[in-house]
Amino acid sequence: MKNRFFTAAKAVALSGNGVGKKKNFRLGAVLVDKNSVMSVGNNSYKTHPIMATRTEWPYLHAEQHAIIRRGLDNCDNLDLYVVRVLKNKDYAASYPCKVCRVLISNIGIRNVYYTD
Repeated sequence: MKNRFFTAAKAVALSGNGVGKKKNFRLGAVLVDKNSVMSVGNNSYKTHPIMATRTEWPYLHAEQHAIIRRGLDNCDNLDLYVVRVLKNKDYAASYPCKVCRVLISNIGIRNVYYTD
């Protein structure tokens, strides 16, 4: 079952524009409740007012994007799947950053699965 959600997160990642100096990777995240995808997000150079109160880092991460789309009060006991996809379409490490880890903890996400 987990592979299905990693595949979904990969598809979301590939739908984004990519990040990094040469746009050499993409990140995607999906929020899951039991067997259903509840929200998706990818990395972006856009910002969001909610995250402006939590960090000085200006870019919206895939985890943050999926969480904000679902609503900060609607993520309790959900699972989060995060993937990083390189230009050659291989998976790479996608461990959430400190800001994302704090956000994930504060809103009650049950489990986080990421590529390593």
